[in-house]
Amino acid sequence: MTADQGPGRVLGHTPLLDLSGLTGPDDLAGISAIERVATVVVPRSLAAAYTAIPTSGVANTIFVPDGATVRSHTGSLSVAGDDLGGENDVLIVTGMLIITSPITGSLPGLIHVTGSVLAPRGSESKIGKVLEGTGAVIQYRWADDQDITVLSGQLRVSAATLANPAGTAADVLILAGQAVLTGTVSEVGYRQILTAGQAAFPESARAQVEPRLVSQGQLAWYRSQEPRVFYGDTTVTAEFLDLLDEKASIVAFGDLTVADDVTGEALRAKVSDLVLFGDATAPPSVVPTLQFLATDAYGSIRSAGVAD
Repeated sequence: MTADQGPGRVLGHTPLLDLSGLTGPDDLAGISAIERVATVVVPRSLAAAYTAIPTSGVANTIFVPDGATVRSHTGSLSVAGDDLGGENDVLIVTGMLIITSPITGSLPGLIHVTGSVLAPRGSESKIGKVLEGTGAVIQYRWADDQDITVLSGQLRVSAATLANPAGTAADVLILAGQAVLTGTVSEVGYRQILTAGQAAFPESARAQVEPRLVSQGQLAWYRSQEPRVFYGDTTVTAEFLDLLDEKASIVAFGDLTVADDVTGEALRAKVSDLVLFGDATAPPSVVPTLQFLATDAYGSIRSAGVAD
């Protein structure tokens, strides 16, 4: 969406509002408000004029050099170290920026990342001169013949994937988003495993996985062989527990509600442990049981009817 929509127009309701092509304050005069935009890009010379515009729901504003060529990307972006851009470029990434080889070429005048940056070891000092945004720079050991595998989104990854049968021992695996590794890990065929977001691994594989693991975000280890994984909000009922043949781990990325017909005894009989990335709400008598079962709780555990 652009600014040439007539006087008094309200701009917004878009992930990216790129105003970098505007050249003077008069170009902003027709904008009465900007609302509900994830990122607004503005030339630095127009910073004062932009700040005079009422805004609401704007998550991020990036001021870029005048005349810059803006390249934007949403999601994970993989790019070679010699192809990041030139001095007149601005690279904006909402997600993870993955630099797949050492930085040898020129760099953009500005790199803005809302998320993490994965870079070969030794490149962080170069990219740090032009980098801004949120998240951390994660280093990995680079090898000439390695492949970098990126799996993103809401994932259930099998132990067989971790073996990397078609790759080499120098390869790197990146899990970005909400990821659960399931199954029995007999072999790890990656030099490094990087997680960005929320990830849960089996406790039985900890000795094999943890030495290769670099985590940016929230990481947990569950106990059973067959976890029950919920990516959205869910309610655990007595009927659900009755249907479980044996004890299972519960991995909840969303909020977890325990129904009124569930007792602490029933939970202890059917749930081996709880990994909680969201919040949990339960009847008052069941809250202590949830606290006991929660090996990792990044959210809060509270009684039903009790406000935050």
